[in-house]
Amino acid sequence: MIRLSVDASQSRGYRMLLKGDSILSELCVLENEYQHTVSGMQAGFGRKLVGLYFAATWSADCDMFTPLLQALSSANNDDLVIVHVSMDHHPADMARLMTGSGWLCVPWCDTKLRQDLLERMEVAVSELPKLVIIDGSTHHIITSAGRADVERRPLT
Repeated sequence: MIRLSVDASQSRGYRMLLKGDSILSELCVLENEYQHTVSGMQAGFGRKLVGLYFAATWSADCDMFTPLLQALSSANNDDLVIVHVSMDHHPADMARLMTGSGWLCVPWCDTKLRQDLLERMEVAVSELPKLVIIDGSTHHIITSAGRADVERRPLT
């Protein structure tokens, strides 16, 4: 069972969802770690929690947090899908973070979508890594403090 804090009601992203904005509908073309195209439907968005993971390989905090998130996602792959939104400066760096993770990612070439997600989820570079958890069936943000939840209880 995955336990998360529920804090998103004050966020701009949550208010946008209430007005009919759907972040997950924007994620119709994703890639897996082998750069194969995967749709949200194929990923099981409708029945899982979706974690938007904003990270970069140049961040020491991301280097420390990524293994915790990988352990959590592999232990809960029936209930959780992670979508990496890279803040790296080069696609090879993004690929390095994705290797062995089993995660999906916003394609490197889709700079506009990556930037849009950063703005809509109010992610600042100083906050990396940032994990936003969204209910895949309702598309509501459950928490924007997913990192703190994972660090408190790495395997729940």
